[in-house]
Amino acid sequence: MIPLRLARFFSALALMAAAAASAAAPALELAYRDPLSGELVTRAYAADGQPLQEQVVAARVPLGSLWKLFVFAWLAESGGAAPDYVCRAGAGTDAASRRLREEESYCCERGGAIGRDAALVSSCGLFFEPARLGLQAASWRDFWTSRAPGAPWLAELAAMRPETLVSPAELILALEAVPARAREQAAQMLLARAFGPGGEAGAVRELGGRLRIKTFSWFRPGTRERYGGGAGWLVDGTPLWFAGSGTGQQVLARHGATLAAVLPQGEAALAPGCVEVAFFSRYPLARVELPGGKAARPGPLRGRHVAVFDNGVALPFLASGQMRLAQQDGRPAVSGRFGVDEYVARVLDREADASETEAARALAVVIRSYLFNEARREGNCLAIADSSRSQRVSANPPSAAALAVAAFTTDLVLRGAPVGYHLDTPGPDRLVWREAQVAARAGTPWDAILRRAFPAADLAASRDPAGLPCERLEQAERWLQAQAPRWHRQLSALPGFQPPASPPLVCRLAWGTPFSELDRGRIHVRELQTMEDRITLAHEYLHLGLRHHPASQDEELVERWARQLAGGG
Repeated sequence: MIPLRLARFFSALALMAAAAASAAAPALELAYRDPLSGELVTRAYAADGQPLQEQVVAARVPLGSLWKLFVFAWLAESGGAAPDYVCRAGAGTDAASRRLREEESYCCERGGAIGRDAALVSSCGLFFEPARLGLQAASWRDFWTSRAPGAPWLAELAAMRPETLVSPAELILALEAVPARAREQAAQMLLARAFGPGGEAGAVRELGGRLRIKTFSWFRPGTRERYGGGAGWLVDGTPLWFAGSGTGQQVLARHGATLAAVLPQGEAALAPGCVEVAFFSRYPLARVELPGGKAARPGPLRGRHVAVFDNGVALPFLASGQMRLAQQDGRPAVSGRFGVDEYVARVLDREADASETEAARALAVVIRSYLFNEARREGNCLAIADSSRSQRVSANPPSAAALAVAAFTTDLVLRGAPVGYHLDTPGPDRLVWREAQVAARAGTPWDAILRRAFPAADLAASRDPAGLPCERLEQAERWLQAQAPRWHRQLSALPGFQPPASPPLVCRLAWGTPFSELDRGRIHVRELQTMEDRITLAHEYLHLGLRHHPASQDEELVERWARQLAGGG
């Protein structure tokens, strides 16, 4: 038996060794797959962001709460049942009650419930417990073995716990093994994890909407020192992992600038979606000409054209097939259909100067927020006029600077207050472009410019499911239930459609575009008053019914069926 004094000596020696190892560890460890070369890149950095050439990332690192991301991926891809977790911790003082209250603090208040998407954002481990979800080791192994042969631990359900040690290289392989559909669903939700505590911009200031990661916090191997970081993808799909001393949120906030500087830029990944623009809506259009004066034919517009207005003004523009010329009430009309971020970039070019980067980033968030708040829903598109009464839109392809700003702010919006902007006239809930320019030139970052202009609003991810409220639209629910039997007979011809197990809740949407929560079977729409409202409700109902089938991603097919079901064509 070792004498007590000698045991204390060895214990102290071990603690000193662990402390020395921690002190020698780099401030930031990073691994990612280079999108150009395909090579695995691992780097170590000092606290000031300088690379440490003599140091390497740890050979084995804890999985931490990243296991929840892989359970989410399995649920999203396999269509496994995922009932809400209901918080039930009482006020008991015993150890089990205290532990349950602590774990449920990541989930919901007592008596509340949390769904799959919000559980991922909130890191609610109780939701993802394999035993609660009925996950079987054999089916889990079958799912992951062929997808991630280089990460054998991923195929073991028993390894889905925070203390599991893996290599950063294996984590990158595991992230690459997540099926595309599950990755896209996770990435939509994970932008919300990039924000700091209390809704502060945190790393979003440096990285914008590019980072889609699940944070984790555990202990540095062999010590009781906090060790955290994050893993996931950049918005273009590049897998990454990073870690350092502290919690995941602390590491992200401390090293956001370094990550922004060293992570691959890749190509601008513009958000999809559909925005239908009615060009020149306030100015009567006399005709559209080709260069040389020949009249343009109705249909898609490609190449150089000239819009000639009744007042004699001529506006040259360049079209690339996304714009169309038609006749409406005997007059020419030009429309365009763009992705959300391309629309934002076109408005930036028309209303401001995208080369003023920080001011332009602030304005881009306002433009996107205004679009989601004010545009009409027409089928699977948002419809808005090119007008000084709403937002003016450039008829020319967006500049590289505007596209870069739109891509940087992708999926970022303001919530909690109406938004608007003006060139030089102040007003409540309004960004003044001239003031934003002055602030940016004085060194004010884009998120602080927004906070100053909209003190009552919060910068947020456009799809942040945590705490998503539901004000029931009972009229819409009754209408939907009345239509369901007829719809189900018609939908027997649609491959992959499975009626929801129970009638979905329909929630009133205060702002933004209608959507369905696939994990909770809830539909969010604005109203049920017009034919377009009924088509929208049918559209989202179809997404619920097709949630386990690739057809759910085919917006044209879903919209065609929605119009047929609602009687709109």
